[in-house]
Amino acid sequence: MFKGIKKEKGERLWFRIVLRLLPWATRIYFKLVSLTTRKIFLNREYEEQATEHGAFAVAGFHGTALYPAYYFRRYGGVAMVSRSWDGDLVNGCVRGWGYETARGSSSLNGKEALLEMIEIVKLKNCCSGLAVDAPRGPAYKVKMGIVSLARETGKPVLPVVSWTTRHIQFRSWDRMILPLPFSTIVIGFGKPTIVPKGLERDSYEGFRVEIENNLIVALAQAESKVRELKRTPYEIAVKPIPTQTSSS
Repeated sequence: MFKGIKKEKGERLWFRIVLRLLPWATRIYFKLVSLTTRKIFLNREYEEQATEHGAFAVAGFHGTALYPAYYFRRYGGVAMVSRSWDGDLVNGCVRGWGYETARGSSSLNGKEALLEMIEIVKLKNCCSGLAVDAPRGPAYKVKMGIVSLARETGKPVLPVVSWTTRHIQFRSWDRMILPLPFSTIVIGFGKPTIVPKGLERDSYEGFRVEIENNLIVALAQAESKVRELKRTPYEIAVKPIPTQTSSS
């Protein structure tokens, strides 16, 4: 009699198995990546500037967020994860790295999740993180949530991106990259932004654009560094021989 009832993904046995195994597999995989890759940091002084304030809010693009999320586990804190079925998978991984999570996105329970993040940051004086173009883009378009988070908590916003010499790039809206072992990972930081407490809503746009521009600059620098690294020593060393003209 239950033949016509379609199970949701979360109720299916295969999904429950994946939900249990994925955090464990993710921890092992990123440990392998961390041990076998070379790291290059660009503009790391910006990270130092942000940590001078104690806790800070990390702003990243969804497509380049995987390795930064692993890197920033050393600081702990709270991250927003969507309530979708794939968000359930991400939630287990993120919690496995030691983060707390607030479940929601701009399209579902986003306001409630943001308020929960703000309360946690204020209570514990901890770091926070948002994929600023999530959950469905457009890619590289920052949304207002990060401005509200920074305004209410008083924490500086630290833009961060990553790019790699070897990775898998998915055909998703964000073109997410998964770094591969035995590659070089470039982590690029952008200039921190401090949003004044009490900022009027009609002034949010200027800070949103500032954060977006700083992220885009950081990403361009990281991609440029990877292109430089992928050139062979021969290509770097060899220069065109100037043409000599004979004089009569």
